[in-house]
Amino acid sequence: MKNRYYVTITDLKGMKCYSFDKIVKKYLLVIGILFTFSIAALITVVLILNHKVNLYSFYRIENEKLVDKIEDNKKEYLVQLEEANKKITEKEVELENITAKIDEIEKLMGEDIGIPEELTEKEKLDLAKMSVLERRFLLEVIPSGQPLDPFKGYSSLFGTRDHPVLEKKLYHYGLDFKGTKGTKIVTTADGIIEFAGYNSGGFGNLVIVAHSYGFKTYYAHMSRIDVKVGEIVKKGQKIGEVGSTGRSTGPHLHYEIHYLGKRVNPMNFTEWSIDKYNNLFEKEKGVKWQSLVEMIRQQTQIFQEKR
Repeated sequence: MKNRYYVTITDLKGMKCYSFDKIVKKYLLVIGILFTFSIAALITVVLILNHKVNLYSFYRIENEKLVDKIEDNKKEYLVQLEEANKKITEKEVELENITAKIDEIEKLMGEDIGIPEELTEKEKLDLAKMSVLERRFLLEVIPSGQPLDPFKGYSSLFGTRDHPVLEKKLYHYGLDFKGTKGTKIVTTADGIIEFAGYNSGGFGNLVIVAHSYGFKTYYAHMSRIDVKVGEIVKKGQKIGEVGSTGRSTGPHLHYEIHYLGKRVNPMNFTEWSIDKYNNLFEKEKGVKWQSLVEMIRQQTQIFQEKR
């Protein structure tokens, strides 16, 4: 009897008596303790998870606020950028108009491409007497041939035209070559890179090559520039690729030739070759060919004597 426990339950129907061994009591105690610890552990886990959920919600709300702030800043920046681009475009148009007016004044004054002078019979004879070496040397150091590889034709010639952007008649001082983006641009004579970068006056990405005897060539609207200022380049060397940067309506190359600061018709030079050697001297009368040829003859003679 000592090792048993008795439980008496009384209700309206009567009284019932139950007895338990002590070992059962121990089991019940252990189960009760485990149950209590389980409940406590579960409550702890629930509290930790609830804290993490609350923390996640807080960071999510803060992140959404930050994203909204970034979006607002982005919109504000885009508006400012658009306004800045409009101002730049307005200034470029103003500069283009001023440049066009200056060009027209120079043209009217006869200062842009010089007063044409016919070659004398003696000068024609001297030019005809040039050796093959002298002719080839001249073709290497003075711009000649096409600046695009491959050549796909012209889209706009030298002279008065309807400007595709400004929509009015202006004098076009270069040749526009047809080309797709990425077409190779090559220099048309030996020289040194005078400028390689972005030009805000409408040319976009621009390369200027300084050549011998007062000549310079301009290559505009490039998508890529492969040379740096001060770099020595050879005739036919790649200097960049065709693009549509600056004031342009599509991919093409704007090509100019300057002689002593005055722009000349590039068409006369692009068609110049060993087979059509005298054509340039007859068409381009703004250059003192006689004195230039005499200097080249002296230089080639000195070169031959040294050899």
